[in-house]
Amino acid sequence: MATRSVGRSEVLIELALGWTVTTRPYISGTRGLARWALTTDKVVRGTVGQNGSTSEYGFLWTKTRGVASPTAEEREQMVIRYSSNTRTLNRSTSLKYFSPSLGQDALGALGDLALKEGEEKGSKSNAVKSARIGERAQEALVKGLETLSELDEISTMGKGQTLLMLDPGLDIWAEVQGDEHQVAVPPLGRRVWHLAVLTGLNDVTLSVSDIEGLLGLSKRGVQVLLARMEKANLLLVRKVRQGRTFLYEIRFASVLRAGGDDWDNCYDRATIRKARAAKDRVIQETSARRGTGAGYIAYLHSTANPKRSEYLEANPLPEDADGAWKALVEAGDEMALFEHLRAQEAEAGPVPSTPEALVTPFEGAAKKETVERQPAQESLEVAVADPELSAKVAELRKRIVAGSYA
Repeated sequence: MATRSVGRSEVLIELALGWTVTTRPYISGTRGLARWALTTDKVVRGTVGQNGSTSEYGFLWTKTRGVASPTAEEREQMVIRYSSNTRTLNRSTSLKYFSPSLGQDALGALGDLALKEGEEKGSKSNAVKSARIGERAQEALVKGLETLSELDEISTMGKGQTLLMLDPGLDIWAEVQGDEHQVAVPPLGRRVWHLAVLTGLNDVTLSVSDIEGLLGLSKRGVQVLLARMEKANLLLVRKVRQGRTFLYEIRFASVLRAGGDDWDNCYDRATIRKARAAKDRVIQETSARRGTGAGYIAYLHSTANPKRSEYLEANPLPEDADGAWKALVEAGDEMALFEHLRAQEAEAGPVPSTPEALVTPFEGAAKKETVERQPAQESLEVAVADPELSAKVAELRKRIVAGSYA
């Protein structure tokens, strides 16, 4: 995934979703995918492809887009997987695309990691081959890919800490700050997350042009990115002079890895995501309630329904409606309406399994033992009983058949 994203800023959302479902394959549903990839339901639906197809940039394979329905039984969650562009790997696979030991020779031109003719490797190298990046950027990328190739689990111990910090759902990689996206520290943004992925969360020293090639940004875009990083954390970026050029020391490992200056906030970030998950749980419970008959009727008559006025105008309450129900509808409290309907359901008891209990036979009803004969039936029986008419019908059929073959 990292190799395929080199120099391609347009694939960031697909990269984040692919990263999420690869490191956490149990994630499904538009809301779950949005929360863990730190995006919105609308963005997720607009990014994934149709059922059984890949997304626009080929990072995601959609098993099902899911089905939204007010009835709980008819709902279906969205299920996507990372779409490997090699036929030797599964669509949902680990991050081990490269050998853990690339050797010193790999620190030369990045083309050494490319596919040789006739060989099968677990990575697409065309993006790397076509990326016009300098030697410093190549070395940083090769080292980053080597680090990523050794990661196979998320944990707070050992190498799993790197994957933990590279989780795109952490608030540090958020794009905006506010009540809707509560964060523990000023967010760095999705593009900085992309750079952290490509460098394997290692400390690197790069120029503006190096970052341009790695991320696929313009010079102005890189300058804005570096300014945002400096504003978020003064320890993260340091400008140094090398000869006649200026370079930037980006201290991902020193700041964000275990023991770094900002590692302790990792637990705060996890707590914040749990708070976002709690909000999602409330939404899910509300959807489940509205998926019942009582819940859906209560929603239609409540002030939570944005089209309540239009609905009540098209479906006015009857004049002889229950006074308690009228009062509840006038108040518009959804939960009060729902509890009132559930109480009525409990009082009425369960629905009978057969309609016999709902049918009351009336006295004096006599069962008809004979069925009235229809005129068409009588004429048909007469026609069959008349031999002369039967012979004429048979002759007519012969002529029709003979004419059709002719």
